Amino acid sequence: ELSAVIAHEVRNPLAVIKNSVSGLRRRVVSDADKATLLDILEEETDRLNRLVHDLLAYAQPVVPKGRDLIVRDLTRRVVERARSGIPHADSVHIEWKLDGPETVHGDPELLRHALVNVVENALQAMPGGGTLTVRSQAADLEGKPAVAISFSDTGEGMDTIVRAKARNPFFTTRPSGTGLGLAIVDRVIRNHGGRVEIDSQHGIGTTIRLVLPRERTSLVPIPVGESGEGRLSGIREVGP
Repeated sequence: ELSAVIAHEVRNPLAVIKNSVSGLRRRVVSDADKATLLDILEEETDRLNRLVHDLLAYAQPVVPKGRDLIVRDLTRRVVERARSGIPHADSVHIEWKLDGPETVHGDPELLRHALVNVVENALQAMPGGGTLTVRSQAADLEGKPAVAISFSDTGEGMDTIVRAKARNPFFTTRPSGTGLGLAIVDRVIRNHGGRVEIDSQHGIGTTIRLVLPRERTSLVPIPVGESGEGRLSGIREVGP
């Protein structure tokens, strides 16, 4: 089933690229039409590039190399990195509420990659501007000390149907999305012994809460698609 979905995701942009090339090969093509077709080619090749990038990130083994990380530094660098790739990011106000423990235990590069995915999704959910609230709070994981890092946007939010499908790999409501961002986030956080919580209401916004251990823990790589149906497991949904 997963391979069929991948084939579908690849064939769509390839078909568009082929049609655009056919259009450019016509003997008479106006400058305006040529510019449009070239824009389409660029958009679709970018889409394929994003898909390949996300597929590699999703499929590769996740083996965290943990160390103590400063939550404040981690979150600020992640937000700066995500903002640099979003054209309208300057119209989004960032509100900081880092009241939790100062450190978290994890792999710096893997966590940065996962958190950037979360922040990019939040920023893209607010094309007209809004507020992104970044919080850290004390939490627990099966009785052990943990840190909850959450990102709350004031975007459109998800209705019940979209929220139920949000954890399916390749499901996306954005034309340029690959639908693998949350799948990657889930794998990284679970491989750190943590969990992902989603709280989203249509018309209000979305909060993604990542709960991570504060102390060194036994980290066991989790294979892709272990739930048996290509769906994510270990995600707790919060909300109506």
